[in-house]
Amino acid sequence: MKTRHVLSAFFALGTLAALPATAARDPFWPIGYEPPKPEPVVAPVTDLAPAAKPPEPPKPVKPAERPITDADWAAARKALVISGFTQAVRPDTQEKRILAMVNRRMVAAGDTVTFIQQGIRFRWHVETITDRTLELVPLKAERVVQLPADLDPNK
Repeated sequence: MKTRHVLSAFFALGTLAALPATAARDPFWPIGYEPPKPEPVVAPVTDLAPAAKPPEPPKPVKPAERPITDADWAAARKALVISGFTQAVRPDTQEKRILAMVNRRMVAAGDTVTFIQQGIRFRWHVETITDRTLELVPLKAERVVQLPADLDPNK
């Protein structure tokens, strides 16, 4: 019994002593193989005189944008699709509310309608909505800047 304890302690110490050696060496290397030593890194020598900076290229000139005309506003207003009108009355207060469907969106008096046509974003204010008329007041028109990703013809 005493011998068994001595042998088990011997084998336990033998395996513990072997663990650090296996971690320092790749087990698939041939016996006696040592990897080559890494070469020291030498910093390249640079000139002591500073190099002259090349001149900056001139900034590209933006092309002149065509102004947004009344004809553009009229064409955009004509392109708006007004699908229908609806009227609702609240039973408790008898408040009447009229809505219009413009480009598949419901709008009420006081809302803003936005529409993009030919790279121009047009905005109108819904002034009034009566039985079958919609009065829009032009607010603002601005060019939409297209990103290079939007111009990719392969999409």
